[in-house]
Amino acid sequence: METIITYDISDKHTEFKNEMKLLGYQDKVHGVKNCEWIYLPNTTLYHPSKKPSTARDEARKICENLKIEFERCFATTWNRDYWGAICGSKF
Repeated sequence: METIITYDISDKHTEFKNEMKLLGYQDKVHGVKNCEWIYLPNTTLYHPSKKPSTARDEARKICENLKIEFERCFATTWNRDYWGAICGSKF
């Protein structure tokens, strides 16, 4: 199951994202249509095979380990058939 997670955290944004990437999360999604890649907004990540609840729980654990506040989170399945995007550029 492909998942997108978007979040707000209180601090340590780079450290948080690096820890999530170690678990297989990406800041881009292989696109279709007009986008080779969709570069996601700064506080959004994609995982090709985890459930939304797993993404939330892993993000929560990383926040606990970094001793930062996990302010907001929304995780949902990624549906390749229904999306609208501005492709963006590489970070």
